[in-house]
Amino acid sequence: MGTYVQEPALRCPVCKAQVAVKLQNEVVIHNAILNAILKVDPPTGRVTAKCPRCKAWVRVPLRYVG
Repeated sequence: MGTYVQEPALRCPVCKAQVAVKLQNEVVIHNAILNAILKVDPPTGRVTAKCPRCKAWVRVPLRYVG
């Protein structure tokens, strides 16, 4: 049995709220509050955003390189 890897989402898997929008050369993170809440996993650089509606963490199609 293979390992399931969650693909980066544009919608929250819990409440289906739109969390991110992919444009031609950028990704826009939506949040009801002025500042989006992001979390970065240091070893991999994967980014998750907090859903403004249900507060679940959602992987978004961004990678932190720093």
